[in-house]
Amino acid sequence: MKQLDLYVAKTVGLTMLLAELGLLGILTIFTFLEQVEDMENNYALVNVTEFVIYSMPRMFYEVIPYSALIGCLTGLGLLANNSEIVVMRAAGVSTWSLSLSAMKPTVLLVLIGLLVGEYVLPDVERIARNERLKALSSESQITPQFGFWYREGNIFMHFDEVGQDGSLDGISHYYFDDEQKMTRSLFAKHGTFHSEGDDETYWQLEDVIVTDFQVGRTQANHIDSLRWDSRLAPELLSTEILVQPDKMSIGELNDKIEYMREQGLNSGKFELGFWKKVLQPLSTIGLVFVAISFIFGPLRESTMGMRVIMGLVIGILFKFVQDLLSPASMVFGFSPIIAIIIPIAICFIVGYPLMRRAS
Repeated sequence: MKQLDLYVAKTVGLTMLLAELGLLGILTIFTFLEQVEDMENNYALVNVTEFVIYSMPRMFYEVIPYSALIGCLTGLGLLANNSEIVVMRAAGVSTWSLSLSAMKPTVLLVLIGLLVGEYVLPDVERIARNERLKALSSESQITPQFGFWYREGNIFMHFDEVGQDGSLDGISHYYFDDEQKMTRSLFAKHGTFHSEGDDETYWQLEDVIVTDFQVGRTQANHIDSLRWDSRLAPELLSTEILVQPDKMSIGELNDKIEYMREQGLNSGKFELGFWKKVLQPLSTIGLVFVAISFIFGPLRESTMGMRVIMGLVIGILFKFVQDLLSPASMVFGFSPIIAIIIPIAICFIVGYPLMRRAS
């Protein structure tokens, strides 16, 4: 039984690996061609190649559920075409035992994906976006067209320009009291980040105008240089501007959600990214479960090409439902976890009766 278990796991694992490499190769080519069309300023072929290489961990992570689905359909399909599954079943091996054997390489792939998504993807994605923007832009800043807004406590901030070196230009602060009345405003032409250890970080603001709003009058003061203590750091700024929530690590997303809740801000899109990453292993297992149930059910006598096509169709439908429900949770206000878990639940609801019928 151990040899059979290992044989099934190795066969399915190999086809999952081939599917992962195939999908990764296709996405790499498409990404390269897409970036070639954007070549301008200093964004040359070497920069395009560098961006594609840096983007490969993201593409690897994103295709894991679909490569597991196609790989499982293909691997078990090969065993079915060679009548090996029939022989195993005749020898007394149950469909659930075969399913468990096929799940083992899936779990390994999921664990690798978790490591990549948590420890490799966020930093590499940040580097890729930074370097691309640096080469594309004739200026050394990463700011969106109309600047960047940020909030910390009762302070609302706007930055005209965020430099790639972590500097700030055109800094505006608006201070509000608990009754939402503005009590002070601050404008600084330039800000530089300073770090003197993990517990000693601050911004040095230059050419500052501070305006206090008092009853019946205002008072403005000019200060040449002012120290600003804040949790805001250049790395956080670049992440906020360049990296989408679903590309951040689970730890970063959790910290961001807690911070936004403390500030009374809407953390919906970050919660969506958090649950999407947390539940990605379950998404992969759900898709593989559907694949296994189809091999023992409707696709047991189908050709290999038909199984691959069916895998692509199931994967597209899964992503379509997930992409449809994700923004819907933001619009209609239901929990983001529901938007992520519904497609997963559908996989198990569809797969379980097919498995019961085949066992």
